[in-house]
Amino acid sequence: MSPAAPAGRPSAHEAPPANRKLLAVAGVLLALPVIALLLVGTYARKDPTLFGFPFFIWYQFLWVFLCSGCTYAAYRIGLVARPHRPMTPDGTAFVDGPTATDGGRR
Repeated sequence: MSPAAPAGRPSAHEAPPANRKLLAVAGVLLALPVIALLLVGTYARKDPTLFGFPFFIWYQFLWVFLCSGCTYAAYRIGLVARPHRPMTPDGTAFVDGPTATDGGRR
C-alpha cells in the first residue's frame, strides 16, 4: 500500500500518465526509416542520378539525415508524452518543489 500523498501533490509512487497517441507518433517516426530502407526493390535502380551518384546510393545517403531527424523528433515527442519530474531520494517530494507548473517539460 502506497503512502498517502500530501494534499495537492501526487504520490511519489504514482507515475504520471503517458500520452499514448504521442508515443504512437514517435513509434511511427522510428519505423519510417526501417520500412523505407527495407523495401530495396523501390530504390534499386540507377536513375535519377544526383551529382553523378546513382539513385541507389544517394537515396540511402539521404536517409542518413532523415533517420537522424526522425530519431530526434521521436525523442522530443517521447519527452512530452512521458512527463517525469525528478523526486527526492526518499520519493516524498519533487525536487523542483510543489509550485512547479511546467507540466513535466525538460
